Amino acid sequence: MTIRAATGLLLLAALPVLEVCPVASADDMAELVAPYLRARDDHRVGEVVGRALGDPTHPNAPAIPYEGVSVLLLPRSIRVDSELDDIKAHFRDSLGNYMGAAADVMAIRTAHESGLLWVGGGELIRGEVSDAEGVVRLTEVPAGKWLLLAWREEMHPGKVQKPKLQETKGFRDIPVSAGYSVVSYWLLRLEVRPGETTSVSLSDRNVWMAGVRENILQTEGPPTRTGRRRGY
Repeated sequence: MTIRAATGLLLLAALPVLEVCPVASADDMAELVAPYLRARDDHRVGEVVGRALGDPTHPNAPAIPYEGVSVLLLPRSIRVDSELDDIKAHFRDSLGNYMGAAADVMAIRTAHESGLLWVGGGELIRGEVSDAEGVVRLTEVPAGKWLLLAWREEMHPGKVQKPKLQETKGFRDIPVSAGYSVVSYWLLRLEVRPGETTSVSLSDRNVWMAGVRENILQTEGPPTRTGRRRGY
């Protein structure tokens, strides 16, 4: 795992877990990770190799490699499968569901990671980022069933509005919108076999879900007057 990917996973583990995504019990998580840890100890491992490519700009052009796609590999859980499928099934039911889908996915994966860490399965949280050719490679993956979650953000910056004194008087940290991001997700269920390479394709045509995330900046409000006279 690269330093960049490892840092990203540590940040994810530190995020608060929403109450809508309860972590499985320690006994359930211990039972889930046990076969993967045995496979690791017995050196029954394989690898996962993926390629992230966008559609060509015209029929005769080559596909466009997607650099910087985040790829996360986690032990597959029936509970997590069900929660993610539920988000996909209902995220267009309302504007609230649509705008909150990206945060809901983050909460589910963070809860699953927290549960894995709690029972000593931190090594099973595998992450990488695609290179300039769109290639991502995860090696020494214990044999078993895995959930691959990948995502790519496209920024759509907006004009940051300067806070007005009459609206922000008395406040120091003021959230303002700086545009939004479209987050494209890929969700794949894989089975890794010992000594074999599992190939995956991440393309515009097999995106699992595309959500929206508003980009918020914290800005300082206008300075408040202390009322002191010069010389005091």
